[in-house]
Amino acid sequence: MKASKEGSSVDIQDKQLQRLISFTLRSGVLTAVVVGLLGGIMFLRFHSTDPVAFHTFEGAHSTFASPREIVKEAFHTHIAGEENRGLAIGQLGIICLLLTPIIRVALSIVGFAMERDRVYVVITAAVLATLTCSMLLH
Repeated sequence: MKASKEGSSVDIQDKQLQRLISFTLRSGVLTAVVVGLLGGIMFLRFHSTDPVAFHTFEGAHSTFASPREIVKEAFHTHIAGEENRGLAIGQLGIICLLLTPIIRVALSIVGFAMERDRVYVVITAAVLATLTCSMLLH
């Protein structure tokens, strides 16, 4: 009988964690969409009449080569670079979308730790480290 009470409290905690993970995924995607749309609207405000050349591809400006620079450009307060701010905010939306599964993996570590499943904690921590390094070292 005692084991069933402990099992039910773990089930409740597991369900709460699953709800938190579900909420995180939904809110992360919604945040990414809203930020991306805001950035797109701001970008089009300055570039709606720019000619489009589909036969040549120009990569992103070096300012947008790292997440740190994207965040810095998105939140800058200089009027002179206002035309690039929309692009930075749009790319910030993509960063939000990339962070969503990373946060999900981190929450999974918490869940596996609550279940005292050391093997899955180690495996999931390795996945989290790989995701984090690939995001930060690019």
